[in-house]
Amino acid sequence: MALPDNQVISPATGKLDADLLSACIHCGLCLPACPTYLATGRESESPRGRIYLLSLVEKGEIPFAGEAAEHIESCLGCLGCQTACPSGVRYEEILSQARPHLKHARPKFLRALLRFGFSEILPNYWFLKFGASMFRAVQQMFPKRQRKEGNQSVLAGMTMSPFINRLKAYAAFLPEVPKFKPHPRRREAKIAGGETMQLFSGCVMDVLYNPVNHATAKLLNMQGCPVERNDQTCCGALAYHAGEVDIARALAKENIEKFKNADGKIIVTSAGCGAMLKEYSHLFAVDDPWHARAEEFSKRVFDVVEVLSPDVISAQESKERNAIQLKLPAASVAYHAACHLAHAQGVRNEPKEILLQLRRKLAEQGKNMKLVELREAEHCCGSAGIYNVINTELSLEVLNRKMENIADTHAEIVVTTNPGCLLQLNAGAELSNSPVKVMHLAEFVAQTYPD
Repeated sequence: MALPDNQVISPATGKLDADLLSACIHCGLCLPACPTYLATGRESESPRGRIYLLSLVEKGEIPFAGEAAEHIESCLGCLGCQTACPSGVRYEEILSQARPHLKHARPKFLRALLRFGFSEILPNYWFLKFGASMFRAVQQMFPKRQRKEGNQSVLAGMTMSPFINRLKAYAAFLPEVPKFKPHPRRREAKIAGGETMQLFSGCVMDVLYNPVNHATAKLLNMQGCPVERNDQTCCGALAYHAGEVDIARALAKENIEKFKNADGKIIVTSAGCGAMLKEYSHLFAVDDPWHARAEEFSKRVFDVVEVLSPDVISAQESKERNAIQLKLPAASVAYHAACHLAHAQGVRNEPKEILLQLRRKLAEQGKNMKLVELREAEHCCGSAGIYNVINTELSLEVLNRKMENIADTHAEIVVTTNPGCLLQLNAGAELSNSPVKVMHLAEFVAQTYPD
């Protein structure tokens, strides 16, 4: 049953907090950090514009419907504004309180379709693997051809038909599906001394970017850490961001239960999953027993870059008494910071340190890997979960700016840490006919070391 138009629900309190909204002084310093504002130039597509609309909703002056809902729906949720804000506005909390109401503004069929996907498809690991294998079979029968004409106009939104733009974008969003390699329950390290790590392989992450998880396990093993992959389910991030809090809460409970008897840190290769897993307690009221359990669970969650030593092979080199000869993966590399790693989790330095250490090791062997600075590296690429499917045109506008910045670097490889970014940037490379290769940082680092 739909709620009244002026009622906004938050996961824990059930209210939109007027104090959170009033913290915004509308100074505008967030504007340069907002990709949707930069793409449109419209105040209503900016953080302060959205906060103003929600203030009107909270006061009961306008309903949470129509254009007001559309402008909140068009927010990427990248949290770049929160990083840039000098007043400490907690935009993430504001957005979390607003999102649950957005589901009531969606067409009923779309909402039903999304709920089915979140509750029945993403948590069904067997179905995901089967679906991915079918896509892979089709891709092998009909190899994707590099588009030579019209791609830049598609990305820039300049073709005559928005419908054709969408179809081309959807085709580009699906990557080449790799052959799935199952995870053993436990991978023993070649050297002793490291703590056991629990791999959170993810749902979409593991079927579309399965080699990344195996690369992560390889690197952790090189550090002396045994890696286990136990039963788990979808993290719930996509459901949560779509406002379907009940589904996200159910998935959170399931993961908390599944990991309660598995010792060690929980290592995540998807920045979006990591941000969600670290915030599980927000799904439960403070007096709910699950709140405390969620907090304990979240303390165990780490992105792979937080536990991957910049000097990953030193221990192994020492044991083998021979320097491992590294392979030079590229002459020039740029780093794109995933929003849910940099802004949501506040993890910024670790990926850069890993790349710098790799460059130093390569230099010791007479190999030159250049790290090039990507302008607006922490700006969203336009993926944002299922945003590129629901808000395709605006997503492509945001992506166009990102690809222009990447082109300016002349980098051969762009590395990042999130499957959504991998999907989006690879689509951008195809649609703009760019030669740049996009890789997950863990897979990039792992390929420099011999098997």
